[in-house]
Amino acid sequence: MTEQNLRGILAEHGLKATSQRLKILDYLATNHTHPTAEMIHKDLPMISLATVYNTLEHLVKSGLVITIDQLDDGKHHYDYYGEPHYHIINPETNEIIDANNFDMRPLFEAAREITGWNISGYHIEVYGHPQDNKKDEA
Repeated sequence: MTEQNLRGILAEHGLKATSQRLKILDYLATNHTHPTAEMIHKDLPMISLATVYNTLEHLVKSGLVITIDQLDDGKHHYDYYGEPHYHIINPETNEIIDANNFDMRPLFEAAREITGWNISGYHIEVYGHPQDNKKDEA
């Protein structure tokens, strides 16, 4: 993603395009690893850990970034949410996989019918584990 694109995205969400925001947003948009703040700081050591946390807080409040919290490590993991998607999580290994192969419109329509609300977004996490490749012996 170009710096101009990143600046536009930040502006659309009411955020000033500071150098730290540009670097962290670019990192999250190009690395789909669902990092913690500490992981981001390790990969971007020129940005202090406190600034990483503060920047992530602003990006989350703006809706550009989401947190994934239901992992056994007890840490907040972060994900760029430019393209809506859901997560498949293996709670045994804390592996997180992005998935966008599901049309959410029927769910939104059902939610709108039940509540009368305009649905503005979603955050869905599906939990599972890899299937055992061994065939059952009978």
